[in-house]
Amino acid sequence: MQKTIVKTPTPQDFLALVPQLVGFHPAQSLVLVAFRGNRTCGALRFNLPSPDAGPQELRRIAGALLGTLCKIPGVDALVPVSYTDESIGDAPATDVADLPQGAFLRAILTRAGQAGFLVRDALCVAADGWASYLDAAPDRGRPRKQPLRHPLREIKDSSVSEGIPGDARRELGRLHTGAELPRVDLATRERCARRLARYQRLGPDLGPVPELIEMVGDMLDPVGTAESALGVNPAELSIDEAAALLFLIQGPATRDQMMLQFAFGEAEGHRSLALNRHYARRQRETGLSMDDVVEADMAAGRALQEDSPTTGDLMLGLSRDRPDPERVSRGIRLLKLLVAMAPRSARPAPLCMLAWLSWTLGRGSVAGIYIDTALDIDGEYGMARLLLQLIGSGHLPEWAFEVPDETDL
Repeated sequence: MQKTIVKTPTPQDFLALVPQLVGFHPAQSLVLVAFRGNRTCGALRFNLPSPDAGPQELRRIAGALLGTLCKIPGVDALVPVSYTDESIGDAPATDVADLPQGAFLRAILTRAGQAGFLVRDALCVAADGWASYLDAAPDRGRPRKQPLRHPLREIKDSSVSEGIPGDARRELGRLHTGAELPRVDLATRERCARRLARYQRLGPDLGPVPELIEMVGDMLDPVGTAESALGVNPAELSIDEAAALLFLIQGPATRDQMMLQFAFGEAEGHRSLALNRHYARRQRETGLSMDDVVEADMAAGRALQEDSPTTGDLMLGLSRDRPDPERVSRGIRLLKLLVAMAPRSARPAPLCMLAWLSWTLGRGSVAGIYIDTALDIDGEYGMARLLLQLIGSGHLPEWAFEVPDETDL
């Protein structure tokens, strides 16, 4: 695929391009645009710090963010951009701190200098205009008598997006755009709930792991079912098919297998299923817990496929293997419909799958919405609590730092 090269001769042109880099219109955010030489090689979005964060906290946050940027291979320069609903106002600015989020940006600029990054510019997009923090920096040696504020229309009127080919240009929403669920009428939801209940009555006394794995494996091949479901147009998904999928993903092992399969392909689905059945069998043979079985197998040299990333590695993003974004997007569309059709008690599993798949694409804020919704339903749901810890900490998957050359702008 040929690289898309877009030149941004002015700061307002650059600001017009940033939403295309991150895929949405940022709000209450800091975006660190990374450069490798003269080309952008990544854009990381973070929430702005709490208004009551003190200098020490701002320095800590800045250090953590710059540490994340350091993980992008070859990055040597950056442009931080703050997006805030504060106003710049008309008063002349003689120091970085005179602009909105100025104390935070001062900490970012200090850490960037300590890390050896070239700061090409530092920009603020506020409620009433945009400005450059560097123009307010005292070391520029040019005190200003005029306000630094430029009109927002300069960004809106930029023609920079016209240089992006149609197939590379993104349709932009807001930060939380994409978390919405499709509308499903009450009658459809009730029919789906009744069909799901019929599946659940097949084994009311069976726990989800390990017995449920083998039971559903005899009824419906989880790998084949996941692959077939991924190829179905969600609009054509029948109530029976939706109920069967909801039944399958209530088991944590099958849920995780399908989720990873949606992201990494059918081969990963087979590997995860084999691993699940291996440990289910070992649990029955030994009477040990899952954790004890895994530890015993590793000590005995029986760990499966030890040369490949483990299921846990993939779920935690501790792998450079990049998920297939097209498969992930199809999985998200399918799971949104399943959540919309599911009775409330069956929603945490697909919501967590949605959260994790969204996170793999860099949509951490959307993932947070799904996690919060799952915890509102069941505050003790294990996967939701784990995802809250993982994603809430700002952890990014390793594959996020493998920047594909063809996506450089």
